[in-house]
Amino acid sequence: MYVSEITTDNFESVDIKAKLQEVLPLFKNTNNPAVLVFDGKQYAGMVTEKSIVRSIHDLKTGIGGLVKKTPKITPNTTICEAARLMVENQLKQLPVFDKKIIGVVTNENLMKEAMNMDFGEMSVASIMSEDTIWLDADDHVGKLINIFREEGISRTPVLKNGKLVGIVTMHDLLELILPKKIGAGKDSRGANNSPMRNIKVKDIMTESVVTVEPDSTIREAVDLMLDRDIQGLVVVDGRAVKGVLTRTDVLLALAALEKKKVSNPNFTLQLTNGSLVDFDQDYVTTSIKGFIKKSEKFLGRGTINVYFKQHKETFRGTPLVLCRVRLKTDRHYYNAKGEGWGADGAFHLAMSTLERQVLNDKEMREERRYPDAAFADKLDIF
Repeated sequence: MYVSEITTDNFESVDIKAKLQEVLPLFKNTNNPAVLVFDGKQYAGMVTEKSIVRSIHDLKTGIGGLVKKTPKITPNTTICEAARLMVENQLKQLPVFDKKIIGVVTNENLMKEAMNMDFGEMSVASIMSEDTIWLDADDHVGKLINIFREEGISRTPVLKNGKLVGIVTMHDLLELILPKKIGAGKDSRGANNSPMRNIKVKDIMTESVVTVEPDSTIREAVDLMLDRDIQGLVVVDGRAVKGVLTRTDVLLALAALEKKKVSNPNFTLQLTNGSLVDFDQDYVTTSIKGFIKKSEKFLGRGTINVYFKQHKETFRGTPLVLCRVRLKTDRHYYNAKGEGWGADGAFHLAMSTLERQVLNDKEMREERRYPDAAFADKLDIF
């Protein structure tokens, strides 16, 4: 299936000379995942909610520094390839070009199309994010901003005494930043203003959390997200929070159906560059191949996502880099991260952690299969 079938010419656009206060109102509608930016008639990139939150400016500041370069797709791009590009570039829509821009493809349209496939019958548990980051209702907005910036996420459950009481999203944060009167200049609640950062999460969160169960189908979950016009669901089993399912999780699983970046017939490798980090793609791919070869029998089939993000700190010209490796298979889920000076060092630390996690699981599996032998081995009897 190709994106030509789901391209829409319904999108918002601004000139690159526009001010932030002119762009923010365009995000009032949650259906606007990004705003296209043009320099005259030339496409320049996009401004997204995430790019605004990551570097919040005076509202009278121009948007030039917030414009994100994006890949360009054509009507003949497959929906799986479009899903991969969205995930890798942390976008919710992509511009479609046929010599000139003819429209956009949104994550919503991709998911609708994907639900016509058997893919929709898979369980929520098979693709959800289990390493859930959550906030306490009494935490402050300053902590929320830091988590969104550092973890690269756009929503998190809110708990009170261990009970799910709400959810807070990037859109809630933008609503807080948005001035009540456009043109009022620097709003008294600007994100760099201390009083705003001291507001409690419970004062901006959404209390009516939309949830889904782990054994629900992806189709049921997607229908729920589209019907409620939301970007993600909290996955619960009874009263226990088990994870989060977002549109990005759905796109990542959809991208895995088209094995163009396959390091093994049973695995799909996704490389996500959060901030144009300079890393050796061949080294990463070769290392992943070696890791899979050693553990393939134990792991089964799955997807590996390697995510890089560069911090502002540098040491002798080398940036501090975060690398997160997520491995999801039909049997296991692992999440490892490493932080170091330079992408290669961060990746090496993350992979070392991942390998230890897998090795520990393998040893536990062996102990469950052969408990007497494992006990004897610890006593040096054999």
